[in-house]
Amino acid sequence: MSTIDQAAPAADTTKRVPGHVIYRRVLAERTSYALAAAGMAVGPQLDDSAWSYLASGGIGLGTLAWLYAKTKDPDQGLSVLTRAQRAIPFLTAAGTYVANLIAPGFNWWEVVAPAAWASLMGWMAPLTRSAGLVLEVTEHQAQHGAGPGEPLTYTEFLAAKWQQATGDGTRLVSITPYRADRPDFEAVVVAQAGKAVPTFTEVQLAAAFDFPVGTVRIRPIQLSGPGRMRLVACPTTEDVEAAAEGIRGLWETAVVAPGKAAPGVDLIDYRAEPHRIVLLVASPPGKEIHLPHTAICSAFGIDDPSRLVIETDGIRQGVVSIYKTNPLMKVRKATVDDLTMDSKGRVTIGVCHDGKPARMRLWDPSQGALRGITAGVTGAGKSVLQNLILAAEKRSGVVSWVGDVQGGMSLPEAEGRVDWFAKGPVETLLMLTAAHAVMKYRERISNEMGRGDFALNRPWPLVNITLDEINRLLSHPDEAMRKATAYLIADIQKTGRKVGIGIRLAVQSLHLKDLGDDDAIRQQGKVGALFLMRTASSSTKEMGLDGIAPAGFQMENIPARIYENGQIEALFSGKDDEDGESTAGMAYMFLDGRAKFMRTFFAEKKDGVYPDLIALYGDEPPTGLTEGEAKAAQAGAAIYGVRHTNPYADCDTLAQAFSDAPGSTPAAGIPQPDDEGEGGGEAAAPFAAPFGDIPFGLSNDPGEEPGLQDQILELLADGPVSLKDLRAALPGFQPSSVSNACSQLKSKGLAKTVKRGVWQLADS
Repeated sequence: MSTIDQAAPAADTTKRVPGHVIYRRVLAERTSYALAAAGMAVGPQLDDSAWSYLASGGIGLGTLAWLYAKTKDPDQGLSVLTRAQRAIPFLTAAGTYVANLIAPGFNWWEVVAPAAWASLMGWMAPLTRSAGLVLEVTEHQAQHGAGPGEPLTYTEFLAAKWQQATGDGTRLVSITPYRADRPDFEAVVVAQAGKAVPTFTEVQLAAAFDFPVGTVRIRPIQLSGPGRMRLVACPTTEDVEAAAEGIRGLWETAVVAPGKAAPGVDLIDYRAEPHRIVLLVASPPGKEIHLPHTAICSAFGIDDPSRLVIETDGIRQGVVSIYKTNPLMKVRKATVDDLTMDSKGRVTIGVCHDGKPARMRLWDPSQGALRGITAGVTGAGKSVLQNLILAAEKRSGVVSWVGDVQGGMSLPEAEGRVDWFAKGPVETLLMLTAAHAVMKYRERISNEMGRGDFALNRPWPLVNITLDEINRLLSHPDEAMRKATAYLIADIQKTGRKVGIGIRLAVQSLHLKDLGDDDAIRQQGKVGALFLMRTASSSTKEMGLDGIAPAGFQMENIPARIYENGQIEALFSGKDDEDGESTAGMAYMFLDGRAKFMRTFFAEKKDGVYPDLIALYGDEPPTGLTEGEAKAAQAGAAIYGVRHTNPYADCDTLAQAFSDAPGSTPAAGIPQPDDEGEGGGEAAAPFAAPFGDIPFGLSNDPGEEPGLQDQILELLADGPVSLKDLRAALPGFQPSSVSNACSQLKSKGLAKTVKRGVWQLADS
């Protein structure tokens, strides 16, 4: 038991003394008990017993007489216990001494009994406790301690100050300082059992801690009764509680009122934190929640949209977070642990606005490989995000294929650190062709094994394809290249999931013009992880967020820079050029029907590359395909075997690759190297041959198994056949492949439908 605990009053107390006085008094009391115990053991062994009887009897009888005189009045209440407490040492000592005198001879317990008495009295210190001394707390004690060897912490100091100032039986508990270098704190005031916390004025609260008037407030606690109240003291920082109260008023007048930002959306509850105020809001029953980001920013006077974050459940409830400053101004660097995939296929790529880790899946154990799209203009942070994901894939044993359509300029860090780094549009298209061949190989083997879903590394590793600046291919001047690219991407998006082949796209925006006007690619990409970074347009209505953004979700485009005092102040003062903080890496991450405002881990660029990200890749060789897959990839695109040594892939290397393939001859329409090894010039349509004239520009449809269409034509030669019977007659092919082959035969004019689900030859 500490000195302060021993000095706690048992009844009403008024006497306050410094800590060293209490310490010395307890020490003196304990010393007297030790000396008395020695006398109680030695005294009965002396010859002059008469004086011993008189002394011990006199002390005992005198104490009883004193106690009777002090307690005979029945209306004294708790003071009776105080007097009895003071009599305990004298009565027990006299009784022990008389017992030693009466006992004949010397017994072992005549020593043990006094020692036990001294120990008990020393622990109780009844005389000091009954005196009702209260510690007098000073600022000096808060810094240097309450007494010798008894340091007093700041929270103890605050608790003692409260008890000293109020004296009403309430206690200050759960004291939490906001910062170590400032006196601001919050705590809980607890009243005596069965009583409510008294009402204090602002002056009384401020005087309790010697803080400025108005900086200490008491608030009710949610789901708690009047016996517990929340105390907030902010003498040096902004009172977030007062700010929250102001926001509550603004919500009622500028947001929820008819004709305002969000009419009818009620403020249910709020939580105030040192740097954030969190509002729980809900629309009326039967109404869908609608929270316009810009209008609410205007209502609260916020000119930095990143300080306001809106999240909804898509039905009628939402959470609005209002930050004092942008919560993602400073973000740490990534670590190897962040980029190591867990059992759920997740890695950490950054930090969410509320401080939680921003996690994404490299694959989903229940769904297989994933798709995704990252949209953002140059400088928005796409390269850092892609590198973080690629480094995580390498660390996690994933096969990474990267198509850098910008000729290797977008992701130079990935070159040599992934299984295939394709440069330029031609090599990227060849890589997609090889990936499609691998996908068909996996589909055929999976069908033979009787399995319908992908299992990680049993027997194949996960393959993820990253296509950066893919808009250059999807909008390529050559029509055959455009069609081939769109077909391959869409088919891998659609069927690659179940065989462990995922695909991610990186584009300037989600507008269809940046995706080759192919809405199927956009819709398939939105099924996975979508990262919407800073874009060239502030409007999201035309960017295809339908289907992924929660109902009622609205946001504004992320600005290029943010400023401590806001954009308008920076414009007015002329500091809006380079004095702000770049927002590179900030994004809205759409996952599982939720929109999370986050920022990727920080990476510093030096000499055009990111050394920190290069180090995260590690020195181990990247994971590659299995032997069977490698053969399938080589058949799909002959360039796979020389993917690490291939120079910038243009039409010359394309022609050379197909010339070197077994059984191939140089293709007409593709420029051939001249005598000096230079390219012979651009062809009008480099993909017109050797790929033939199928709808998307390839001679052998990579979406079909070789010979499938011929087998279907043979089956249709005997008359109309239902699609169900065709699939049953072709067990070696996926049902979707049979359906696609029938559609291709129809587009070539070789087959037609008699009725729904029944096919026949076109000339029948």
